[in-house]
Amino acid sequence: MTLADRPLTAFLEDLASSAPTPGGGSAAAQAAAAGAALVAMVARLSEKQAGERSVALRDRGDALRQTLTGLIETDAAAFDAVLAAYKLPRGSEEEKSQRREAIQAALTRAADVPLQVAAGGLAVLQSAMDLVESANPNAVSDLGVAAALASAGVEGARLNVLINAASITDAAASARLRGEADRLAGAARTLRETVLAAVERRIGA
Repeated sequence: MTLADRPLTAFLEDLASSAPTPGGGSAAAQAAAAGAALVAMVARLSEKQAGERSVALRDRGDALRQTLTGLIETDAAAFDAVLAAYKLPRGSEEEKSQRREAIQAALTRAADVPLQVAAGGLAVLQSAMDLVESANPNAVSDLGVAAALASAGVEGARLNVLINAASITDAAASARLRGEADRLAGAARTLRETVLAAVERRIGA
């Protein structure tokens, strides 16, 4: 059974345990996936207001939810691979070299997965922005929650990129990963504020 297939209470218990996985990366993916689910829900409730546009946004939300849900497990597996690489033998020079290479490859993978989460979360925010003005007024607050969750997912994913990139010895690769994480997070912050401002305006806050 994958992490995403576990009951929510069990998943939260896993997060609260002393086990290294699932951790913040999986939680970030779960938050963004929840945001995508809410976008899809609001789109379904906005067919009268948004017409065919609601269908496209519903399908986009469903697709993003599925992708991000899969990344809950992928992130945990990527960090497990980092831990496994650090446990490789290092008795001989050859073993030390193989261990270093394995660690670097695993760290790169562990940084790349949260980048995918961040990109997915940003897409959720874009979908929320595309829907907010034509959303069902009775569900527009749910779109604000979607934006907040997706933004949290992006921010959490960025931190996971940064912590893994810090141990990558290839300076250019590390800088590339950190730069992309910062770019995605910056764009997400802008979209989050735009969506929340529109939601508050529409509900008269």
